[in-house]
Amino acid sequence: MYKFDAIQILLVISILLMLYFLFFTAKIRKKKQIHFAVLCLTASLIIWNSSVLFYLTFTQIEWVKALCEKLYFLSIILVSIAILFTGLIFAQTKIKFTRKHALLFVVPIISVIILFSNQYHHLFYTTFSLIPSKQVFGFYFIIHTIYSYLCIGIGLAYLGFFSVKNFGIFSKQALLIFFAIFISLIVDSFSTFNIFDWSAAIENIVFAVCIICFILAIIKFDFLNVIPIALQTVVDLISDGYIVINEDYEIVDYNKTFLECCPGVTRKGDMIEFIEKNCSDFDRQQFVHFLEESVHEQKKITFEMQKPVGETITYYMTEITPILRNDNHIGTIILIKNITEHKNNLAQVIQLNERLQSLATRDWLTQAYNRYFFDERLQQEIDRVNKKQTYGSDSCKAADNFGLIMFDIDYFKTYNDRNGHPAGDNLLQEVVNLVKEVLFPTDILCRYGGEEFAVICCQTSAEGVRIAAEKIRQAVENYEFKYQDKQPNGNLTVSVGTAYCSTAYTRKDDLIKIADENLYLAKNSGKNKVVFHQVH
Repeated sequence: MYKFDAIQILLVISILLMLYFLFFTAKIRKKKQIHFAVLCLTASLIIWNSSVLFYLTFTQIEWVKALCEKLYFLSIILVSIAILFTGLIFAQTKIKFTRKHALLFVVPIISVIILFSNQYHHLFYTTFSLIPSKQVFGFYFIIHTIYSYLCIGIGLAYLGFFSVKNFGIFSKQALLIFFAIFISLIVDSFSTFNIFDWSAAIENIVFAVCIICFILAIIKFDFLNVIPIALQTVVDLISDGYIVINEDYEIVDYNKTFLECCPGVTRKGDMIEFIEKNCSDFDRQQFVHFLEESVHEQKKITFEMQKPVGETITYYMTEITPILRNDNHIGTIILIKNITEHKNNLAQVIQLNERLQSLATRDWLTQAYNRYFFDERLQQEIDRVNKKQTYGSDSCKAADNFGLIMFDIDYFKTYNDRNGHPAGDNLLQEVVNLVKEVLFPTDILCRYGGEEFAVICCQTSAEGVRIAAEKIRQAVENYEFKYQDKQPNGNLTVSVGTAYCSTAYTRKDDLIKIADENLYLAKNSGKNKVVFHQVH
């Protein structure tokens, strides 16, 4: 009957604990890389401790001891590489396996080959014993040991450093990892330097406790379902820049994005002076007012800032938020968001809308307003006059009326036939540009169709409409147009018909008909004249 001493009992307990963590982790459905790293590490430790336990227990069975020797060294190889990858994954949350990661397995693979062929060359070991002073190792064991310690050291360094970065130096997670590393290093040092010539099983037990502490620290948050990422890493990845200032406007902290958009920022520097150097249109007084308002009213203040970058301007949306603790102001966080692309896109949208508006309301050739816009705008003027006539006073009626002018280019078909359609198009454009110069800004010039145009003279008296019509006729008659000498009367002219709206309930079609009839009368009575008519 086998008798178990204290070491064997502790080995059994450590194996059972690790089996518990192994099965608990294995039951997680959606596993991440850290889960698999912990599984590999735990399984390797179970093999390592089990090999020692069976070696101590079955001392009379040679084949069991021989197998345990191989498993002992194999598990050390696996444990070292598992600790390395656990540390890497813990630090980065997720790693993408590449060739450089594959190179890490070169030495372990060589070690496994040499280990299982050791009886032929004894490069790994000559005499195996759990007592360090009785062990006799071969030349390759030195390479294996150095590499294993490097892997373990790097892995533990990652665990220690990023536990502090992720949780804080005095957090329970960090302290637990530090404690585990400290205990394992002490025990390992005692064995390495033969301070105590104890059984290697002691190292196994301590190392198992160490790894259990690591696992407990890592699984603190929802048993490995969430890998906590360092706060600084998170804020550095945020696309918006932020800066924290104290009550004296001194810079306390900032993230990487802020540094990229405002190079030269330093902690303890004056925030206002720094912004003045970087933003040409910075209003110091207004900025301080925003800061004070935010603190006093305990609310967020948002405004826009500009920063010249070469020949362009970068726009930032700035948000000031006071940091309060127990209603006491302890600092301010300033968040800046680059909105340059947004503003450029908005400007393009506005330009596009203007372009679409122009296409919808203007004639493509002459850029005068088109027939659709004319009909709509004329009805609006009629409705306005109707309202004024109904509710307005007598003294303002005349000033609120309007007139309609319609003019047509005389012998335009002849001009087109003799000089070609491109010349005709140019003539239409020239006439529109010429007429625009003699009209008031409130007058609306439209292309009614073909070579016929209409002008809505808004808020104009009857005499004003008559004068405007005559100015149009004279402007065209006196202008030197190309090919005008080839026209039937030796000059290029227009005939003009008008209608004046001074009564309520005038219909749009009636007004157009009157102006068009007067235009027809002007053309049939010799052309190059104005025929005026007032609607009663």
